[in-house]
Amino acid sequence: MASFSSSAAAAADIPPQEKHEVFLSFRGEDTRTGFTSYLYEALCRKQIISYMDDHQLERGDEISPTLLKAIEESKISVIIFSENYASSTWCLEELAKILECKKRNGQIVIPIFYGTEPSVVRKQEKSYAYAFAQLEERFKDSMEKVQQWRHALTEVAGLTGLDSKQFRLETQLVQQIVEDISLKLPKLLSLNDRFEGRNLIGIEKRIKEIESLLCLGSKDVRIIGIWGMGGIGKTTLASIIYQRLSYSHFEARCFLEDVREESFRNGTNHLRKELLASLLDKDEAMLRMDTPSAISPFMRKRFRRRKVLVVLDDLDSSIFQFKTLVEGYDDFAPGSRIIFTTRDVRVLKTVADEIYKVEELDYYESLDLFCLHAFKKSSLAADYTMLSDRAISYANGNPLAIQALGSSLHSRSKQEWENTLDRLKMYPNPNIQRVLRISYEGLDDEGIQKIFLDIACFFQSHYFEDELESKLDSSGHSFVKLGISDLINKSLINESNIKCLGPLGIPMPRLKMHDLLQQTGRSIVRGESKEPGNCSRLWTAKEICHVLERNTGSATIEGISFNVSEIRKVVKVSPAAFSKMYNLRYLKIYAIHENKKCRLCLPQGLDSYLSDTPSSFEWESYTLKTLPSDFIPENLVELRLPNNQLEVLWDESQPLEKLKVIDLSHSKLLTQIPNLSQASNLEIINLEGCTSLIQVPSYFKNLHNLQCLRLTDCSNLINVEGLSGHENFEAIYCNNIDKLKSSETPNANFPMNLRTLFLGGTAIEAVPSSFGCLLGLVQLDLDNCKRLKSIPTSICKLKSLESLNLFKCPNLENFPEILEPMECLKCLRLEGTGIKELPESIVNLIGLDRLFLEGCSKLQKLPTLPLGLSYLDVENCESLKSLAHLPSSLEHLLASHCTLLETISSWRTPLGYEISDSYSMDGSIRFDNCLNLDQNTRNNIIPDPALFRILSSATSYKKRPIDHQGLEFPLFICYPGDEIPKRFSYQSLGSSMNIQLPPNWCNTNFLGFAVCFIIDQYSHITDGIEYKLSFKTINENSLYDFHDSDWLYRLEKINSDHVWIVHEASLSCKGFEEKFGANWPSICSNIVTGISFHVRPFRRDDRFHDSCVEEGVEHCKIKKCGIWMIYEEDADQVLDGAEEEPEVETTKRRFGESSEGSGISITDVVGSDDENEYQHKRRVISSGFEI
Repeated sequence: MASFSSSAAAAADIPPQEKHEVFLSFRGEDTRTGFTSYLYEALCRKQIISYMDDHQLERGDEISPTLLKAIEESKISVIIFSENYASSTWCLEELAKILECKKRNGQIVIPIFYGTEPSVVRKQEKSYAYAFAQLEERFKDSMEKVQQWRHALTEVAGLTGLDSKQFRLETQLVQQIVEDISLKLPKLLSLNDRFEGRNLIGIEKRIKEIESLLCLGSKDVRIIGIWGMGGIGKTTLASIIYQRLSYSHFEARCFLEDVREESFRNGTNHLRKELLASLLDKDEAMLRMDTPSAISPFMRKRFRRRKVLVVLDDLDSSIFQFKTLVEGYDDFAPGSRIIFTTRDVRVLKTVADEIYKVEELDYYESLDLFCLHAFKKSSLAADYTMLSDRAISYANGNPLAIQALGSSLHSRSKQEWENTLDRLKMYPNPNIQRVLRISYEGLDDEGIQKIFLDIACFFQSHYFEDELESKLDSSGHSFVKLGISDLINKSLINESNIKCLGPLGIPMPRLKMHDLLQQTGRSIVRGESKEPGNCSRLWTAKEICHVLERNTGSATIEGISFNVSEIRKVVKVSPAAFSKMYNLRYLKIYAIHENKKCRLCLPQGLDSYLSDTPSSFEWESYTLKTLPSDFIPENLVELRLPNNQLEVLWDESQPLEKLKVIDLSHSKLLTQIPNLSQASNLEIINLEGCTSLIQVPSYFKNLHNLQCLRLTDCSNLINVEGLSGHENFEAIYCNNIDKLKSSETPNANFPMNLRTLFLGGTAIEAVPSSFGCLLGLVQLDLDNCKRLKSIPTSICKLKSLESLNLFKCPNLENFPEILEPMECLKCLRLEGTGIKELPESIVNLIGLDRLFLEGCSKLQKLPTLPLGLSYLDVENCESLKSLAHLPSSLEHLLASHCTLLETISSWRTPLGYEISDSYSMDGSIRFDNCLNLDQNTRNNIIPDPALFRILSSATSYKKRPIDHQGLEFPLFICYPGDEIPKRFSYQSLGSSMNIQLPPNWCNTNFLGFAVCFIIDQYSHITDGIEYKLSFKTINENSLYDFHDSDWLYRLEKINSDHVWIVHEASLSCKGFEEKFGANWPSICSNIVTGISFHVRPFRRDDRFHDSCVEEGVEHCKIKKCGIWMIYEEDADQVLDGAEEEPEVETTKRRFGESSEGSGISITDVVGSDDENEYQHKRRVISSGFEI
């Protein structure tokens, strides 16, 4: 660069440790005192750190190392091509260096043609021709340097740049350059550049999601809210968004931090003035015109002309606070954006255009962040694996907690780690609690605070909203629905991403409380008193035993949840143990293990029990024969006494107006149902397993709010008169009442709105035709009805029916004609029936998704099946000879042990078909021991749809978002045969193989792996088969255990060789993205050089072994194995009809990879004798493999 003396004052503002962002290359004699100076000052005003050499270079001097370093460290180089630029060798040396950095580092180059045309520079004409004539004379002994400069000019002049002749004023050109740099620069800065010294994990994905909500190309004014619990990273996200966008997209900007706290300290009007000062460039005259509730027309016009970015961090729940800050100033210029963060979504729902909820970090993000703070590096110390897992589990994805905990454990011994983690169970980290407690203190109502504490102490497990509402309602709370809504709004409880089938069979999200918030609530309760008996809630067995054994309970206690499984001794409770607990409204005594024997002993019974305060009374394995005589149940909402020794609950009528639920299940000694005639609001009665009951009282028909009655296993029940005539029943369970015959069922009087009816295990012989009137019936269960012989054709009238269960009805030989379409029936269970064939009219079950026919030994053939069927089970159908007309929608086909099966029709799941995850079944195609299959079926019909199914699965996985929360069950395929399909290009004899990979193996077209192996016919695998796929890294001696099969692929004794194929989510591109992040193709291609695959039989007492001894069988042998590396072009070939199979090679493949078989061992990679090598390891961290 030619000599130039820049402004020392501007340069002095740059901290010496900061790298330059923009390098200016220019000819000083042409532009130093004019255009370049204006450009430099404009960049400085935008706080863009620019380098402008201020040292005059004399002829013959070499360019300084400092200048070369400045070029290398810059993100953008601006080259100002003026008339005499090429006459300076220093400028040309700068140009060559800049071009080198562009090619090596991706540096952005912006050419500016100042007073000269691009073609002149590109072709070296006019003044550039004269300059090069002199250069060729001067450097005639080193013409290669001159030629290098020519090439550099030609290449850079061909880039997109700006021509000064296209701008009327130089100031316009300067403004355009600065705007261009402002747009490009944030995209070049890494997160470490933006937040130097901070370890930010999982940020980039979330930033992109928020940027998409901002819709920066839109001209409207948008308000975006960022919402989440304390410590989740809202401020960090808002800060990065602000830094990335504020100077590149907006004319004015302001970031107000900690608005809630600052507003409390100094008032909201103070913050308003600070906001206006930033947006108005501290124009004092303008600021004096502002008033809190009105705005002058002049100021309104000023704001309408200014595109601004405003970030309001940590607003409270008051909409007043937001309005005060922006009142009158929300009429910003088009394209303006307002972002604010809060823990309370209610304020967002009022004003925000979009709401972004910040989710917890996933396991791998949590692990990376924890390692950076606990070990000051990205990898995990091998001997701290289990302790790190405990710490990560405690933090449960909260970044603040992960950082605080990791930092507190740094440089400490393993014993100190254990002590710290143990202590956290009782004494939470104060730094974390301080942040989280703010949300609790921000609750507007004491009643809602009590609801929060109840959930934290008693109901933290996942509940559906209606279930949680019922639990809290029964615990004596008022306005429960409002309280739950408020807690959700403030991120104190959250809706789970995973939807589960709710009580009515509808997918619903469950509510959950974050573990740290639970601990916050519990620490608040513990802080009430050092004496447990003076705390409002008790939930730990040790503290409860202390209170009950010492009679230290008090009127302070409102709730007790006692898991007696946590105690080993028998706790003897005195009769007066509860006598002082006047305000006890919630009591739950239960056991979670299979042995329900209660260790809570009442040797002298209970007297002076409780007052009339308890709303929820649950005591599992209650040992007394009756409740205390002075027990007053007038406030009871729920009474649960399962597995008790009761002979009588109470003798006389009781005031039960509030009672909604009573559970007396498995009361073996209870001979009659207690008088519930006054329970006008009773909704649920559970009498399951009350084997001494004989009749259902007639007054049940008068309990008009009763919705659900459970009588399952009431084996001596013979009189159900109380079921007749009831109008509001929704569910009746009468399973396994073998004395109940069809003539005794009150079928004619079942209510029209009945949704669920269980009559399995009864003596019913025929389903009455009147069942067709139950138009609201959703689930009908008649399983194990040994005498059932017929189903009426009127069954098709049940238009709401979703599930029909006829499992193990051996005398049912005919399934009725389906005379009308049934759209809702999804599941039909006919296993173990005597059915010989299904009617052709079964196609009228147009909504059928799952059909179970296992063990129908008389079934010989199937008709055309409904087009939407995805699951078909015909295992052990010994008379079945063919499977024709299979629908293309079929995902799961189980046909093992169909010994007469000869042929099946070909079917294909469409590529990219979204694999069903609404039903918890593994994806399988099974033909185990179907030895009569003809050769064409074995070689073509089964492998063809099987491989098509794998392609469909792999393509589907790629389409799914990374946060997809569906059930991920593996796809596995088994059929008789001894040949691995040709698409498995890597094949080896034995149970293992090694593959050498080229650098480009893992590109964006890669869909994942499928594995295949041949099992010897003499094998008998009782526990299952498992496999391991390991990556060989650039460190040749290291293996990264990418995947240990989590599923045990069971296979009973087989009578011929069998082919086994597996594909699952962990082996797909989705699995790669979950483990390695969005940049997984680059990471894996650069680090992973080979693959090691090993498959072995599994036995529970020996995790990995090569043989097993089982009833005379000496070993389980894997004869062959193979791997299919699936690429998008595989799917393209199938779609294009290109059915040519790839050649199977052991040395080369289409990308030049090689594979090496190694028989039953892989000693060159892992010693088969070292059993420890095959123990389950963590899938993300392994010696020698750091990401």
